[in-house]
Amino acid sequence: MIFASKDRIESSTAKGWWGTETLDQLFLSKVASAPDHIAVIDPDNRDDITHGKAQRLSYRDLNRKVTEAAEQFIKRGVVKDDIVVFQLPNIHESIVMILACSRVGALASPILVDFADHELNQIIGHVKPKLFVTVNQFKSRDLLAAAKPICQKHDVSLVCVDDLGQSFSEFQIEAAEKTIASHQVRNALTANDVNTICWTSGTEGFPKAVMRTHNQWMVTGKAMTASASIRDGDVILNARPLVNMAAIGGGLYSWLICGGTFVLHHPLNIPLVLEQIKREKVTLTFMPPAFIISLLQDPVVRQQADLSSLRTMGSGSAAIPGWAIENMKTEYDIDIINFFGSNEGIGLQSNALTVPDPKLRATYFPRLGRSEFNWPSQPSSLQMETKIVDLKTEEEITSPGLAGELRVKGSGIFDGYYKSPALTESAFDKNGFYRSGDLFEIAGEGELFSYYKFIGRCRELIIRGGINIAPVEIDNLLSDHPLILDVASFGYPDQKLGEKIGVAIVSKSGQALSLEQIVEYLRNKKIAIFKLPQKVMMLDEMPRNAMMKISRYRLTELSVANDLAKESVS
Repeated sequence: MIFASKDRIESSTAKGWWGTETLDQLFLSKVASAPDHIAVIDPDNRDDITHGKAQRLSYRDLNRKVTEAAEQFIKRGVVKDDIVVFQLPNIHESIVMILACSRVGALASPILVDFADHELNQIIGHVKPKLFVTVNQFKSRDLLAAAKPICQKHDVSLVCVDDLGQSFSEFQIEAAEKTIASHQVRNALTANDVNTICWTSGTEGFPKAVMRTHNQWMVTGKAMTASASIRDGDVILNARPLVNMAAIGGGLYSWLICGGTFVLHHPLNIPLVLEQIKREKVTLTFMPPAFIISLLQDPVVRQQADLSSLRTMGSGSAAIPGWAIENMKTEYDIDIINFFGSNEGIGLQSNALTVPDPKLRATYFPRLGRSEFNWPSQPSSLQMETKIVDLKTEEEITSPGLAGELRVKGSGIFDGYYKSPALTESAFDKNGFYRSGDLFEIAGEGELFSYYKFIGRCRELIIRGGINIAPVEIDNLLSDHPLILDVASFGYPDQKLGEKIGVAIVSKSGQALSLEQIVEYLRNKKIAIFKLPQKVMMLDEMPRNAMMKISRYRLTELSVANDLAKESVS
């Protein structure tokens, strides 16, 4: 499926931004050059979270599994542009699914393992995938059983990932390769074809299906490789779900570009992470601020830590304190890179070369894509344009200290949402710039004029641990509660997760509702666990603006004020 315009393809190709290499071709080049090099390492605790024993796969071994899965896809009727949705934890099969889809020309659509009935119905109903692939269980949840009635409802074939493999003696790789080669002749794939459909929360609560091509992912991978100074053969530990920009672009593509080793981890377990870093001699990882803060402040964690192999650590999704960036360098000689991005393709990076001051690196980003500024350590900046726009006038802001929305155009930006023309149109302004929904300002005069400063968001999304959550979705689910007159969810600050979810309630009877009552009600709606609130605030009246829209910003302020008042009393 080619969604990009002919003009965009021709222009990006002529400039050398886009090439001809697909994800599968990139992978096969690594198989050919280093077949015995260890490619992927399963989480140590695999047998505790799902089926099977942890494996260490060479590039040759991984290719065998990809070939196996690709052949099975073909036998199950998958053709070019079919969609394969899969719900898997961070195990090697997740990588196999993405690579196998590329090999047969299907669109890989990974979804969070936390998604439950509510989200599955929305996603499967929207894209109508050819296959839905999952595991028998994740921890105590039976994912296969949960998906069965939903797949039956939407007439989608359900496959357990175990069924895509065969015993070693039964599988004939030469025969499978012939089957695949014949399929590829009939289903020709280019680097401008859509490679993935990833999911992000919409402001109205319905997930948005972000389409990205092989070329767009390659741009992201190369940008990450450059900004993090990734070297050939690096050992990269990935603890982020393999479902979005950070893990696929920043992790998987970077791993393949450098031909290194990809160490998988899931879910975040600090002692286990530290053990993996030490044993596998990890050189690069991406961690949430919570990990970095625990590493610096928890004496038990500090005692366990052997980070001598680590050179670089990326972070993002939530604000990281400047002192933490500084202390990681002075105490562990580890450079922290601050990433800012989205599934749609935004990619700002602050590293030690672009923002030497660690305290500034927490919120400052180079003004990439501006002809007046040169950033040699980030060559991708030449492939993009950025600007800040006044939300009322739509005029570009050119003076420091005035907040506006960041707008981005460039080779890594997506082309649209799957089967959502209205959403796609609204995502871009009249000049083709993507509307980020995030507030920045020019940092200052002089040297600071070359930087953007992150201010906050102008959209109502709550970002908890790097995952976007639409508050209106939670509002809608609670609106039919028999005791609730008015309800609004909101985000409130958290040092570890960035934000947590709160719910403001006006009750019908004046009777207070407990957090336990609200959580239990939402659990019965079968939503993902990370969408469950962690605070309830009872109000006599909901704050609204002049247009009678709920002021979620005011709810956040009230929540913070209440917490401060409690602290002062105690």
